Amino acid sequence: MTIEELKKFFEEHPSLSINGVNNEAGLTDSYLGKILGGKRPLSQKTVEKLLPVLKRYGYAEKKEDT
Repeated sequence: MTIEELKKFFEEHPSLSINGVNNEAGLTDSYLGKILGGKRPLSQKTVEKLLPVLKRYGYAEKKEDT
């Protein structure tokens, strides 16, 4: 997952609350907003917290070419 993919997902799902996703993923209230705003990096640990939540809302990971 990249920041660009995350931004696109939220753009495609305007009814999805960033704060709601923060809460469901166990992140602080402003954490995801800082990532989307480019003020924090998107770490693997954060991705691991976000993926299960986002998948419930229709997020599908891109398959990498081998």
